[in-house]
Amino acid sequence: MGRFGTLRHFILMTGLALIVAAARPAAAGDPVTILAGNHPDEAAEIVGAAAASASRPLAMYLTMALRNGAELTRLLADQQNPASSQYHRWLTPDEFTSRFGPTDGDLARVARWLRERGFTVTSADASTREVSFTAAVAQAQNVFAVKIAATADGRLYSNTSDPAVPAELAPLIESINGLDNLLHSAPGVHRVPKRDSSAHSPDAIADSIGPAFGPADIYTFYDETPLLNDGIDGSGTGCIAVVEDSNIDEDAANAFNSQFSLPALTIGANFDVVLVDKSDPGQTGDEDETMVDVNYSHAVAPGSSIRIYLGDENNTKSSAIVDAIHAAVREKKKNSRCSAISISFSFCGASKGFYQTQNGFFKQAASQGQSVFVAAGDNGAAGLQFNEEEDACVPATTPNVSELAASPHVTAIGGTEFTPDYDVDGNDVSFVPESVWNDDGYAAGGGGESKVFNKPKFQKGLIPKDKKRDVPDISFGASPKSPGFFFGGRNGSDEPAVECCEGGTSIGAPAWAGISQLISQQEGAWVGNLNTRIYQLGVENDGATTGIRDVTSGNNSFNGVTGFSAGPGYDKASGWGTVDMGLFVLAYPGL
Repeated sequence: MGRFGTLRHFILMTGLALIVAAARPAAAGDPVTILAGNHPDEAAEIVGAAAASASRPLAMYLTMALRNGAELTRLLADQQNPASSQYHRWLTPDEFTSRFGPTDGDLARVARWLRERGFTVTSADASTREVSFTAAVAQAQNVFAVKIAATADGRLYSNTSDPAVPAELAPLIESINGLDNLLHSAPGVHRVPKRDSSAHSPDAIADSIGPAFGPADIYTFYDETPLLNDGIDGSGTGCIAVVEDSNIDEDAANAFNSQFSLPALTIGANFDVVLVDKSDPGQTGDEDETMVDVNYSHAVAPGSSIRIYLGDENNTKSSAIVDAIHAAVREKKKNSRCSAISISFSFCGASKGFYQTQNGFFKQAASQGQSVFVAAGDNGAAGLQFNEEEDACVPATTPNVSELAASPHVTAIGGTEFTPDYDVDGNDVSFVPESVWNDDGYAAGGGGESKVFNKPKFQKGLIPKDKKRDVPDISFGASPKSPGFFFGGRNGSDEPAVECCEGGTSIGAPAWAGISQLISQQEGAWVGNLNTRIYQLGVENDGATTGIRDVTSGNNSFNGVTGFSAGPGYDKASGWGTVDMGLFVLAYPGL
């Protein structure tokens, strides 16, 4: 049977599962290897010393490591090198799996070992690189040689050390998931109260609220108008995938599009929703995030299609956001995969192995020509940590970055703030200098040094004293206060309307996804990971031809954590700065 045969999606029926009465732990007998980075950093502080219930059932899955790592590294470099025969020759998901995914034999070896140790294996899939299995806590502790501790009420649990597996299998296994339930996601959008105004501009004022930024203000401020006048609007480039865990309010989205003269979003034409967990969560507490992501990807690339990859937190084995990311990368329908992916969520309670696994999927996206943009977060240099009492992500008290945004294979988007130059009607009339977004005590643009990823080649020499990946790469307007951004919502009478004001690095991630669509249209081809070219343009930046606007003021200190100050060139507060779209989109292809 071939590697794309039954092993790809096999399900082992419970009646056929091999149950071993006395399972032998991994740490006994044959040599073992500890899978470093496979327990959450917060585990010891959160769960204390109480033991988890031995009979508690666990649904676990392990992610197989990518094969042929050196070959993949060369391919990703060649795909962005105009002198290479592989330049912009993108893979399909099946081609990626065939070359770099696990073999049928390796999947079978790992699944067999799990069954022999008493686990019930429920699936193994080469395209997801996952082997799923179940057992009770006692079994998992015994086999993986870990202690699984819990809070006194049993609500939270986690392994307090890294799991052990046979040394001969360790190179095949990247991470083991399901030994804890601390993983949480957090959106990067922030709302401030409405602003009342008596002005009447259709763009700066909506439903008598504002002034704030709408699409036309962005076109002026970031110099997109010349591109739109030339028909460069993202048409013919595929679609933008927005990763969400709440469905959209379609009537509110239509109100936004109508107010600002954007094309209507029509299901089956230029808009779609993919239920990645086979169920619809409806409109959840993260609805504002969905609205902003759709509003601003559509505003910047009005000719592009938008697709929501929608996970359901009530029907996931790990995280609705993770499910949505993986589905956007692995989409196989012909002519259906999106060329850009926007992610406006951060995680807390995750292990280093978790982020390495997501990095593997971002490598796949890059090899397929997909441009991925991740919001750098809204908690300045503090970042996020998991809080046991709130069972949620909260601002940390030590330096952290969004490690999802720190993958070298995504473009991390920071935030800026500025006081717009409005005319008498409340319309933005020109660019003004931006500073690092820092609404003191409320929110600030994420940035700093990764604790997971080493410094990629495109960042070499910029900040010689650190050895890790730095974020952000580049920025966009973010403050909900200055200038503040309109979004589609509901008014006090629960009617669809344009509301004010939202902000966050969630504005920049979908906006940059839109910018990548403009570049793709200009080039006539998908462009993949933008980082190599952004850094080339940043290094040679003369301010007049590259389209990169240096941000040289402000800092991202937050929640008592001293952050980083902006200055000339690259910095950990704003990256390279922001963008003049009219120049940047034209300069980008000039490799």
